[in-house]
Amino acid sequence: MNEEQLARRVALMIESIPDAFFSVDKRWRITYVNREAEKILEKRREELLEKNMWNVFPSMMVSSFQNEYFKAIAEQRAIEFEEYSPAYDKWFEIHATPFSEGLCVYFHDITERKKTDERLLRALETNNHLAAAIANTVTGVTISDPNMSDNPLIFANKGFESLTGYTAQEVLGHNCRFLHGKETDEKTLDLIRQAMRERQPITAEVLNYRKDGSYFWNELTISPVFNESDELLYFVGLQADVTRRKQAEQKLQAELELAKAVQQSVLSPPLYESNIEVEAIYIPSEELAGDMYCWYKIDSHRYGILLLDVVGHGISASLIGMSVRSLLQGLITRLADPVKVIKELNRHMRNLYAAQQKMHPYYFTCIYVVVNTKEKTIEYVNAGHPPGIMCTVEGKSRWLDRGSLPVGLLSDFSVEKEVLSYQTSARVVLYTDGLIEGKNQAALQVTEKLQQFFLRHRHTSTVKAKELAIETFVTEKKKDDICLLVITVD
Repeated sequence: MNEEQLARRVALMIESIPDAFFSVDKRWRITYVNREAEKILEKRREELLEKNMWNVFPSMMVSSFQNEYFKAIAEQRAIEFEEYSPAYDKWFEIHATPFSEGLCVYFHDITERKKTDERLLRALETNNHLAAAIANTVTGVTISDPNMSDNPLIFANKGFESLTGYTAQEVLGHNCRFLHGKETDEKTLDLIRQAMRERQPITAEVLNYRKDGSYFWNELTISPVFNESDELLYFVGLQADVTRRKQAEQKLQAELELAKAVQQSVLSPPLYESNIEVEAIYIPSEELAGDMYCWYKIDSHRYGILLLDVVGHGISASLIGMSVRSLLQGLITRLADPVKVIKELNRHMRNLYAAQQKMHPYYFTCIYVVVNTKEKTIEYVNAGHPPGIMCTVEGKSRWLDRGSLPVGLLSDFSVEKEVLSYQTSARVVLYTDGLIEGKNQAALQVTEKLQQFFLRHRHTSTVKAKELAIETFVTEKKKDDICLLVITVD
């Protein structure tokens, strides 16, 4: 499978997720909407992308939607909640997960389940015709008695029988642990048991087993029922088969793992020739990333080396990175000249989504270097990227910071290259901004320290200098991807 095929496959997988999905950036602008979300929200994605979600959905401002989303961002942890939307007259189950650039939201319509819950609770409250109210619902419903030894089931409806393959007569009087099997997650079971000990409601997804031994993913909701004196009477369990959704999620995860492996497999291996050495390291912050590097031998004495960083993270950045990566060998070996390569990459990026008006444009920063070992020159263009560093064996250094705006940002812009010379030997260091971002130091301070580091280690071997730099500057878990390239020429 080539890169373009893989990119299309991952994109199709995202669109085939049965859950609705959208993402927003740190300014609450919508950055992605899948097909299912378009259906539920009753808006086309081109009406939503780049719009502030609070303006598009003002009803969320006066509900707990806002509080939960803000909590996910503030506490940097995944939040799960259920909420009613008056605007759509629907209940939604929502999973909000923060990432470095904003928030990802998965949600699905649980209105029918909530209606079933409400009918059941009303029946429980009145204790009138309880069995008739729930006996024929398609949702699995069980009632257990915590006041009896081992909290046995005292009721199971036809929905439960259809879901599990057990008849009510087979399960009444037994604790429902008979649904557990070898792959059932003990941590999830511990959470359920804790909630029941604390007499709290809980919803969890647990792998259960039918009578015939086949498994299913059970979206299990357990609610305690109390009398007027706050005495615990029953636990009501609602079971829904979400196997198809879980399998789709697992398939998507497998595809993402494959994409990650392919993405890393296309990175250029170390280069060791008589008068040039290139070493690199790539440390991703997420499953997929937008950082990419490569180098190619243009002719007997010229080498083209490029490092790029797609703005953003995750799936979209990776897809863009792989799309660009498929062009690089042809561009570098055919055009060679830094100005021509950058302009051609810009043309590609501007055309990439020209026909896809519903998608907002992407861009990337990069630095492209051509080393001529015969003429002992280094020519480069820096397209909005953190400045590269050049150190000579004599102890001189300078920044590689001349060039252009980021690639894909504008249709037309000026590109300027710089040509540098070296007499004996020199070292060029390229990196992405993940290396210089830190909690307690400004990027400029870290960049200057990086320059001084490589000046001190100008006599250190290429591979050792790279390893020492990572040990020195990657001292904490970074939020961004990290690439570091060390080039030594003689």
